[in-house]
Amino acid sequence: MILLPKIRTKQGENIGVEIFISHPDLETESTFIVTDANAGVSSFTVDNGLKFADTEYLVVGRFGYEKAEIVKVSGTPTATTLSTIAATKHPHNRGELLQFIPYNQVVIEYSTDGTTYGALTTLDIRADATETYYNHAAGLATYYYRVRFSNSTTAGVSSDSDGVIATGDAENSAGAIIRDALVSMGEKLDDEVFTKEFMLRALDEGRDEIDLHQNAGRWSFRTAFNYDAGDVIPGRYTLTLPTNLRDPETSKHILSVRIGKDALPLTWFDKIEMNKWYQGVAHTTLNGAVLAGATSLVLTSSGDFDESGAVDIAAESITEDIDVADYTSNTESTKTLGTVTNVAVNHATGRDVWQGVSFGVPTGYYVDNGVMTFNQPFDDDTAGENIWLDFYKSKTICNSFASLLDENFYRIYLPYLRFRIKLRKNPSMDRDNDPDYKEWVQKREAQINKEFGGQSLRISVSVPI
Repeated sequence: MILLPKIRTKQGENIGVEIFISHPDLETESTFIVTDANAGVSSFTVDNGLKFADTEYLVVGRFGYEKAEIVKVSGTPTATTLSTIAATKHPHNRGELLQFIPYNQVVIEYSTDGTTYGALTTLDIRADATETYYNHAAGLATYYYRVRFSNSTTAGVSSDSDGVIATGDAENSAGAIIRDALVSMGEKLDDEVFTKEFMLRALDEGRDEIDLHQNAGRWSFRTAFNYDAGDVIPGRYTLTLPTNLRDPETSKHILSVRIGKDALPLTWFDKIEMNKWYQGVAHTTLNGAVLAGATSLVLTSSGDFDESGAVDIAAESITEDIDVADYTSNTESTKTLGTVTNVAVNHATGRDVWQGVSFGVPTGYYVDNGVMTFNQPFDDDTAGENIWLDFYKSKTICNSFASLLDENFYRIYLPYLRFRIKLRKNPSMDRDNDPDYKEWVQKREAQINKEFGGQSLRISVSVPI
């Protein structure tokens, strides 16, 4: 799970905008102090200093504790001694934790439109508080903010958080839902039991129980209509499908495929039927770029091609036609066509090369591993026409508290999260007798039973003649 930095904002109680940045989740190397240390010291006696290295940052104590602080390692640690560059601010007791932290700062940026961000300030992470706080006195309610963690020594940075508007998380955001669940249970994020990663995972697991339910799968709110999947390029016969297509291994979540302004829907074929369309056709790709006027073509495989003749090379863009090149020799051992003439334009490596194929407008398609294959390569006349898709989108993963849920029934997850909070504190609890779990099951099943996709079911039957 990719975990983005967590930021929340508040506006109205103070001048400007208040910004709160949660600490990084730490699942890192740690040791503990074995001898009490006074304030102002620059070394610790530790249980195992070999877990760390020169210039790394460590949290002394636990986030949120009054005397917790971040120190920087100086020199190579030994098994029992760990030195720091600056003297400590607070005394620390035997048994306190020392834990590696990859960052020591937070970088805050702001935007007036939610798109273009500029630098606002860089702060040291406040280990002795539950969050790092900043007040942007000049901030307006319409501003957006985002943050990232930074290491001032190595210049390493984390990913950016999602942008959050000054007035706070949206009602359908992961942060708002998780916060409501925690507040209702009298709990809060503590970086130990209820980490932000745990809460985000719990929310997504609850969403999966609905999203992957055997009686669901095609949710009306996850339909994408008239999606422009790309332009037709002559000589091509495949299309990379959208990354958010639900189950890209099959076609079952594709509602319609249409080409150009005529928008005639294509028919789905299975692999056996698709293979029939390419019987008697030689196909491979260029193994290396080719320049206009080239006298040889190195192919990925040349075994299916005639010893002499002509090949069709797919175009590079919608402004070009299929390139027809002649050749007089085929050296299968080197996969090379020789004495080539009439290569009109430059071609990139991996471009489709054909022999014996009929170009035209496809009437069918096949889907495998996120790629759509058409039953006929496109001809020159279709260049530039749009490929339109209607399909069901996959569930988006909540990787930050600013992530928005696309379900319009997002409040349904509150009893599930309350149940997960209790289960986290008592793993042996009987879920079937827990009132929150019972409420969750009832709401989940009711929501699934009332879902109506609005799409007609059509069954096509091929009758042998």
